[in-house]
Amino acid sequence: MTKKIWIGLVISIIVALGGVAYQKFLRSPRCAFDGSAVPPIYEVDIVLRDRSVKKYCSIYCAVQWFKNNHQVIDHVVVVDEIRGKKIDSYMAYFVESELITNETNDNRIHVFQQRQDALTHAEKFHGTVIDDPFTMDE
Repeated sequence: MTKKIWIGLVISIIVALGGVAYQKFLRSPRCAFDGSAVPPIYEVDIVLRDRSVKKYCSIYCAVQWFKNNHQVIDHVVVVDEIRGKKIDSYMAYFVESELITNETNDNRIHVFQQRQDALTHAEKFHGTVIDDPFTMDE
């Protein structure tokens, strides 16, 4: 009898933990372009002139939206992949490499705060340092 109670307790805990994980997944930010979950290390925040923020799961998704909406954008915030620190895109180094960050959209653009980190990544993953994809032409 106690074995059945123990098994029931273990199953209850597993179900409860699974529910907590599912709720966390539902509350995680969703990409404003394709609805995917936004991994914190690849997050891109586009801050609009009205101070609202649109979140994206990758550079690819953010650039797709950016192309047709640059007139309403104030600035873009990206995340340094090494330190996890948010920085304005104009301060970042971007590298396009063979390493894919998002299998769904084949994003290969990486973000670094330090130039040396960008160069190291480019060398290791056969990449090239590229210009800020969020440059706004007035």
